[in-house]
Amino acid sequence: MNIIIREIFNSNGKVTGAILIAVFNGATTVQQKFNLESRMIDYAFNVLYPNQGINIYREINSDTPSITVIKEINNLAYKQVTI
Repeated sequence: MNIIIREIFNSNGKVTGAILIAVFNGATTVQQKFNLESRMIDYAFNVLYPNQGINIYREINSDTPSITVIKEINNLAYKQVTI
C-alpha cells in the first residue's frame, strides 16, 4: 500500500504529528477504508513514532482512507473556552 505522509509542525517548527493518506484508485467501501486505516495506524505506532505516546484520529468521510497522528499532545499550546 502506498501512502502520503504530510508532517504537522508546531509554532517552533518541531514535528508534532502527521496526516497519513492512502493512495487508492477509486472509491473505497467502509470495510476497505477501515482496513487501510488500520494498516496506517500500525505504521504510525511501529515506524513513525515507536515507543511514543500518540493520539490518532480517523477521517470521517467514507471515501477518504486517512488518519491524523498527534504526538506529545499534552505539550501543545492550547486555550480553554466555554461554549
